[in-house]
Amino acid sequence: MPLKRAVESFEAIIRIIRLCSAVCGADVVDPDYRVNPLTVFVLVAINLYLVCTGYTIYVDIYIERDWTKVLQTLCLLGSAVQGYCKLLNAILGKENLRFLVHELHQIYEEYDKKDADYRCYLGKSIDGVSKSIKLILAIYVASVIGIISVVPIYRLFFHENIFVMQFLLPGIDPETEFGYIVMNCMHCTCIILGAFGNFAADTYFFTYVSHIPLLTNILKCKIRDLNEELEEPDMRNTNKYSILFKDILRWHQKYMKFISIIKATYFWVVLVEMGTIALSIASTLFCLLLGKWVGGHGYLIYCFVMLYLYCGLGTLVEISNDGVIDSCYNDVIWYKLPVPEKKMLRMMLMMAQNTSGLTVGAVMPLTMNTGLQLTKAIYTWTMMLINFIN
Repeated sequence: MPLKRAVESFEAIIRIIRLCSAVCGADVVDPDYRVNPLTVFVLVAINLYLVCTGYTIYVDIYIERDWTKVLQTLCLLGSAVQGYCKLLNAILGKENLRFLVHELHQIYEEYDKKDADYRCYLGKSIDGVSKSIKLILAIYVASVIGIISVVPIYRLFFHENIFVMQFLLPGIDPETEFGYIVMNCMHCTCIILGAFGNFAADTYFFTYVSHIPLLTNILKCKIRDLNEELEEPDMRNTNKYSILFKDILRWHQKYMKFISIIKATYFWVVLVEMGTIALSIASTLFCLLLGKWVGGHGYLIYCFVMLYLYCGLGTLVEISNDGVIDSCYNDVIWYKLPVPEKKMLRMMLMMAQNTSGLTVGAVMPLTMNTGLQLTKAIYTWTMMLINFIN
């Protein structure tokens, strides 16, 4: 049985992501994509959820006069805002998303025909992306099951009626059996659709960012080819080194363009993701400490995992940028290059040193250190709320 080519594996991954996106009405990679009735339905559903959340907050503050329930209502609001932002970002930035998929497909198509080193890096990249998608899927499935399964367990063993989510439906009395069933059915629908939409959006982002190290590794292979040519005794007569060096310069420009497009396309997504995750973690942790939301453990774990996965991707980009700098500085046999090429290599090194990674807005870099700082801030805020109650 012939081995599956890397480009075929990449196409399979994109097909899976597109299928998930199509369910949410956002298969924006399709060149013929238009906003369709399914897209409108998803947008209307999110807006209705936001309206119901606003109504619930009004009831909590002005009718029940229990502000702790407001934080309980805000726990899952972050995920809805994330989904809203990701959907609008996909629709408005569809040209950039198509360009990134096209670029990656061309890279796999071209370098899958090269020597073993190139193919090895392509295979590692595909394996990394596949594992990332499986990890994200496992996180979403476990979180949804954990949040929903608490409701029947408490009803069966403790004879206690609790709800999947914390928003009310106008005109529906949650104290009645009918209202209890209707609200939980609506809550389950929102949880499943929201998880599906966020999963589709996150897989696109993780796929793009996870391929940045591949670009760095291909650059190293190109530098290896250049060094082999520079070691040839008649390298100045063949002039092949000049072609390889220009190809390296073009590849570095492609690398910088790839990162800049990801940064521009996902600027607001990353900012909203970090802000709303911080809000969701703080609110959920507060509710769990007060015993207000028994199903919040699964959601809290999900929020923490996604926080550090996003921050880990930012660190991955920084490591790749450092790898490019290291390749320019240490890997190239620069002393065998003619003077014009040496100057171009120095300029490439300067540009590599000024290539920035992903950021949370324009405020801070998206790194693991940022995740730790946010965790400390969340803990401080939660303890302040607890002390305020006491």
